[in-house]
Amino acid sequence: MKNWLNRLLGREPEPSPAEAMEDASPPATLDTATTMLARSASDIDGLFHPWLLGIDAGAGLRPNDTEVRLARALQRIAGGSEQSVSDLVPRMPAVIPTLLQSLRDKDVSNARLSQQIVQDPVLLAAVLRQVNTSYYRRRAAITSIEQALALLGQNGLRLLVASVAFKPVLGQQSGHFTRSAAPRLVELSSHTALACRCLAARRGADAFEVFLAGLLQNVGMMVALRAMDQIHDGRETLQSGKFCAVFADNARRLAVRVGREWAFPAPVVEAAGQTGLPSASAASPVTSPSTPSLAPAVRQADLLGKTRTLAHSGGIGMDEAECLAAEAGADCLACWQELAERDADAAGMKLS
Repeated sequence: MKNWLNRLLGREPEPSPAEAMEDASPPATLDTATTMLARSASDIDGLFHPWLLGIDAGAGLRPNDTEVRLARALQRIAGGSEQSVSDLVPRMPAVIPTLLQSLRDKDVSNARLSQQIVQDPVLLAAVLRQVNTSYYRRRAAITSIEQALALLGQNGLRLLVASVAFKPVLGQQSGHFTRSAAPRLVELSSHTALACRCLAARRGADAFEVFLAGLLQNVGMMVALRAMDQIHDGRETLQSGKFCAVFADNARRLAVRVGREWAFPAPVVEAAGQTGLPSASAASPVTSPSTPSLAPAVRQADLLGKTRTLAHSGGIGMDEAECLAAEAGADCLACWQELAERDADAAGMKLS
């Protein structure tokens, strides 16, 4: 499984410059987390992570004993190297490696791809469900896999395969924290995927790599939650905003560790590792001047995905969400409006 994404991208495994690069930002601790939360009054992470963990966003309580223990465990796992963190991630569907191998061939026929897709009912259902969403603006439902592939194209299929491959990872509900947070992460991934496509097109970045970096961040959060499940029985609740900042920082570091262990392309790992950092700390030491960095598009897609997830869940109002998107820049606001139009179209199609 280690090199499955390199096969998907049609690349041979390559040494990652990020592998030799130490994270320049110091790890967040319960003592330093205050400055992270106060970085910006409109910082969407300051709303999203408390919501994800079930903490009152305005809570100013000191970390309790449980949070101190969990914070130490997350810092140890995220900063260590002796334990493989990808062991905390479930395996992917068996048909995925075969399908990825076929996608390397530019001349592969849709008939061959169809034969492979129908071997996995979950993947087949995902393809048909995707092509019947409002994203493709079709009035008549598509029921043929051949028609679906003709509409998606091979690049669209790559995006969809990656999304389905990650779904078992994000849908794990094995413990106290993952039971409540996993459905929220699945919803976040759906919103982030659409935001990645939109922002990559506007910024001239590789849409698939932006998409992978966005998903990798969510995997980092799931790994952090599963690690927390292993050492907490749920008898004492979380209460501190400082712990949310420590969770977010270590989830980012865990995403980088998973990306390296899975041999993700270096720009994807690098972009995932920069998301959530202050802009001044997110300069890329690896990307060449002639290659656009993925990080700006990934940071905006992350913000947009979290904002839309909160708005859809009722965590914030739609007007407030649009204001937050506007603060992130013209590209982010334009994508917000485009996705809002698609939501309206989807609602109209359901009523018709």
